[in-house]
Amino acid sequence: MTQTGRLHLGSVKWYQDPTAGGSIPTCCLHSYTLSVLTALNAQEGEVDPVWVAGASGMAFRIWAHQDLCPSATSVFDWSLLPRGVENAGWSVDYHSRLWHEESVAEERRKAAHEAIVKALNAGRVPVCWDIGVPEWGVITGYDDEAQEYAAIAVWGGPAPLKYEQLGRRELPIMSVTIIEGRNSIDRREAVLNSLKTAVKHAGQGEWLERPAYQDGLPAYETWANALERLAEGGEQNMLNYYAATYLAARHYAKRYLRLAAEVLGGAKQLSGAADFYAEVEQRLTEVYQILRQDGQRSADELKQSAKLLRAAKASEQKAIEQIKGYLASL
Repeated sequence: MTQTGRLHLGSVKWYQDPTAGGSIPTCCLHSYTLSVLTALNAQEGEVDPVWVAGASGMAFRIWAHQDLCPSATSVFDWSLLPRGVENAGWSVDYHSRLWHEESVAEERRKAAHEAIVKALNAGRVPVCWDIGVPEWGVITGYDDEAQEYAAIAVWGGPAPLKYEQLGRRELPIMSVTIIEGRNSIDRREAVLNSLKTAVKHAGQGEWLERPAYQDGLPAYETWANALERLAEGGEQNMLNYYAATYLAARHYAKRYLRLAAEVLGGAKQLSGAADFYAEVEQRLTEVYQILRQDGQRSADELKQSAKLLRAAKASEQKAIEQIKGYLASL
């Protein structure tokens, strides 16, 4: 395909998992992972969401802000993102520019633009930050005359982006991932790497210093404490966002660990970890059923949700101990 100055991959559709069932809001999985699934499904014609969510490590991650700011899901080391895709089995071309790199912003933007156009001409779907809202989405076309990309946002609808806005929109940082094709990582190696990631994240081994935020197992307590403060009064914003995002993640963690146990020859400790993640999923389902409703939640409902979150944390701690035990046995 030759460059024409205008191209639109009109067949690209936002990914929806057909295997999850209606009770799990898989549409609320982390937007980077959903974008990767969208790109892979478009490029390869099929994709396994359990493998991608688990092998990339995203199924095991959680971040929480002390006041439940939705920014928590983007406050981490973004270099983890392309490394996760690579561990799941794909080579990537990654372009980024962060807050402290303003001096190279235009240079990085131009390089990313060239890579995006090249990728689209080859039928690849770039994953990009800040499409429509401060979340990840996908770029599906370009128009040199309009100086605009065609794109799909996390809600599944169109969200055009001007060339000059790449990395310069609502939150002016840049993250562009182009999935180039399969790499040579062994499936067993990928599983072991992802298990190590789960353990590392749970113990805050991936952490960046942000006092108002917590990740890993301590994030559950931060989340629970925030709900208990809200029970005493305050604005109840974005409660459903947290519940849906992390319920979807732990749903995939459960399914991935069952798959991992098979890949690693029937590892009983990993099957046990999957059972504990099933408990986490159940507790978070109950939280989601409370917090997804319209209107203000009562003090009793918020306190019950906090109690359920602490139960989820306890089950996840047991799951992580099972994973640690398996890794120690190797």
